[in-house]
Amino acid sequence: MRIWAVFKKSMLEQFRDYKAVILTILSPVLFIVIFGLAFGQGFYTYSLAVSDEDQGTLGGSLVQQIAGSRYPNGNQMFKTIQVRYEQDKLLDGVRKGEFDAHLYIPPGFSESLRSSGHGGPATPAQLKLLGNSARLEYSFISSFVENYIHNFVWSNGPAENPVQLLYEDTGEVQVRSEFENMAPGLMVFSVFFLLILSSMVVTRELENRTIQRIILSRVRALEFCAGVSLSQLLLAAVMLPMVFAASGLLGFSSSGSYMLAYLVSLIATCSAIGIGLIIAAFCRTSLEAFIIGNVVVTPMMFLAGIFFKVPPVKLFTVLGKEIELLTFIPTLDAVSAMNKILISSAGFSDILPELTVLVLLSAGYFLLGVSLFRRRYMH
Repeated sequence: MRIWAVFKKSMLEQFRDYKAVILTILSPVLFIVIFGLAFGQGFYTYSLAVSDEDQGTLGGSLVQQIAGSRYPNGNQMFKTIQVRYEQDKLLDGVRKGEFDAHLYIPPGFSESLRSSGHGGPATPAQLKLLGNSARLEYSFISSFVENYIHNFVWSNGPAENPVQLLYEDTGEVQVRSEFENMAPGLMVFSVFFLLILSSMVVTRELENRTIQRIILSRVRALEFCAGVSLSQLLLAAVMLPMVFAASGLLGFSSSGSYMLAYLVSLIATCSAIGIGLIIAAFCRTSLEAFIIGNVVVTPMMFLAGIFFKVPPVKLFTVLGKEIELLTFIPTLDAVSAMNKILISSAGFSDILPELTVLVLLSAGYFLLGVSLFRRRYMH
């Protein structure tokens, strides 16, 4: 009977804080949905630029075969983009992420396949695959494309090495380990843990009843939220150099601008604080803020593209910047900008679209947080 009494007491106490119970139950379901969408729908559709200079028909057939490739569930594996073979523009396109890789099919590709083994030319046709070996997607693309080319050669004549596939690199920083590939994203994501702290700072005012003093002192909601934001921004300013240093000690190195990465991280911090203010408006205790903050920040980590690329759901394009469904999650553009800076050695102009999105999201989340705080606490 005592066990039953303790059980009833425990259940009643838990369901008094019903939000925490619901979020605890739904969190595993959310993780399953995230990983299912990322890995269960045929992975990622890679963009492959193609320059087909073959005078025959087999070059076009190879491109069609690659473009028609499908995952077992029917999702498209490659999106092919026909481009002219201009080395500088292609290098720039790969570096800026306009496409994941580029395949060059030379003149004489068809002739090389048809004449191989019949006294034809001994020099094989040289296909070229350009990409950034620092990116994981290039490893997948090179494996898939090489397999398609070999199968195509075997199915179109005697296979006596009529073609060669040459791998070309963009010359960017080489990543030596999985950690180095993920490190830029992990660095900037570290500031999003301040989302939890900022929401707890606000809810403690309610728990300690100091919010009443704040109201009586005629402090406006904007002033209070700005003060909290500045305190959190100072923490980020101190924390980030420590995060950069720890990454360096663990083997990460980059020729990119750490000052630019620092700027991106501070702007991302502003968006994290804004989300924290929004969370605080729906919580009564700091424990609630802690639980909800963790439930919010964890999916943001997995959807940011740190560990795997999430298939984009494109909505529209503004000034050349593709706006996706996940664009409204600030971690996506923050991680993208950090990868460009620290892996691809990009400059300010190269990350301007991501910076613009981050600034707009930061301002939007902060103003929404101020508005909700005013309605919840100041009235």
